Amino acid sequence: MSAHTSSSLGALSLVVGAALVTPFPMLAQDAPGRRPALSVLAGPSPYDLSGTGTGFAMGAWVDYPVLSFLRVEGGVGYFQYSTQYGAGYKYLLPEVGFRLGVPIGPLFPFLGGGAGAAFMIAGGDDQAWTLHAVVGLRAWLVGRIGVRAEFRLRSVDPFHGNMGDVVGGVVVRL
Repeated sequence: MSAHTSSSLGALSLVVGAALVTPFPMLAQDAPGRRPALSVLAGPSPYDLSGTGTGFAMGAWVDYPVLSFLRVEGGVGYFQYSTQYGAGYKYLLPEVGFRLGVPIGPLFPFLGGGAGAAFMIAGGDDQAWTLHAVVGLRAWLVGRIGVRAEFRLRSVDPFHGNMGDVVGGVVVRL
């Protein structure tokens, strides 16, 4: 990893960290019964980058309720794939976004979008901006525990490559 990539990654980590702790927790506290939630998701990710195939995606995102139908989200994804020639590539994907949905009891079907960055952490030292669109469903099961499934279409170096994360996992209200 080059010094430029390392310093860019450090700066971006500080920005994402700051975004996750301020000011959204105050918004969540203003609305009784609505609290931030942490999602940890993983699954396959078909891609079309400098080749095509299916890789592995995972990540963790914290979302904050702004209104009953709007959540602001920030987090970090991870994506890895191997080419047909055996070369391996890994990306770190910090991103921020929003989700719009209609709460139906314990269910929250949603659509959303956002932006971020792609930092190649193995196989090269490329970095690029990203855009994403997401559709999914969160369901609370018991107490503070739930599940979430989503399809996240991510455009890397907008409109030069893409990943389509099909992920699911656990959600915990904080």
